[in-house]
Amino acid sequence: MLSSDSPALLSPSVWARLVSRVTGFGLHELQVDPPGKVGDVWRCSVSTMAPHEVEHAARNRWTRDLEAELGSGDTTIDDTTTGEGTPTSSNRLAGGASGFAVAVTAGEMAKSGPALVVMDADSTLFAGEGIDLVAAQAGVQQQVAAITAAAMRGELDFAASLRARMGALAGLSVDVLEAVREEYAFSPGASQMIAAFHHNGTQLGVVSGGFVELVEEKARAAGVDYVLANRFEVAGGVLTGRSLGEIVTADSKEQALVDWAGQLGVPVERCVAMGDGANDLKMVTRAGLGIAFCAKPALADVADARLPFPNLAAAAALLLPA
Repeated sequence: MLSSDSPALLSPSVWARLVSRVTGFGLHELQVDPPGKVGDVWRCSVSTMAPHEVEHAARNRWTRDLEAELGSGDTTIDDTTTGEGTPTSSNRLAGGASGFAVAVTAGEMAKSGPALVVMDADSTLFAGEGIDLVAAQAGVQQQVAAITAAAMRGELDFAASLRARMGALAGLSVDVLEAVREEYAFSPGASQMIAAFHHNGTQLGVVSGGFVELVEEKARAAGVDYVLANRFEVAGGVLTGRSLGEIVTADSKEQALVDWAGQLGVPVERCVAMGDGANDLKMVTRAGLGIAFCAKPALADVADARLPFPNLAAAAALLLPA
């Protein structure tokens, strides 16, 4: 239901119709910024996955609904609001149940989809944390995983935490990275998402506090256009426990979003950013639409939309015009 302190930008009848199409799930949170202007084109898209289907991504079902142009007076309940206002792409609209996601877009984003989608690598484009897989090879998995989890919750400075994790890997043979890269799997729905966005003309970027040695080759082979990540320092065929160059931080991720949008000649308002942890917060809040993907509360609480089940194909279903 609509939160008690938020104005209803969509008529109750429209919301009832939308929610009724996703049987078993309800809308429990709606936070809004000032509404758009009369004449704005907007789209509200809903993606659902029943709990028992999360492990069977091929069975997911999408409900796409409510695409219209807001009029100055009452219009048909089936496809638009009344003259109350329309959501803008800066609104936060979150689905609360584990199998329910919803996103609102407006303007060019609603009509043509995003020009650029920038996403995190670990636990977003890829399932799991790459550095934790490397740590398992070094026999320090629990130690490194605990630091990773605290950093993603926003409890530790990311750069300092990464230095501590890399230090625990000192002396590990560089040959291990090839085996880890094979184990470093894409999240469900990644290939479908990439194909759908490319078919729409949308460019894709990955910016990661993880490592080029794990991310870049696989991401580019899958069709990702831009990649930025850290790089292990190697000496004598082993990891030194340090990185080469500056560590990719939350600021770096935000700047990559801005830089790549500039290279494409599009405003950041036409861009989407998606991630799962506190280190993604700056790019997610800077983009025209920010998505929290199976995210920690530090990010989920501020993102424009939440994708709470592990299927990246839903991102394309939510953001691309039918």
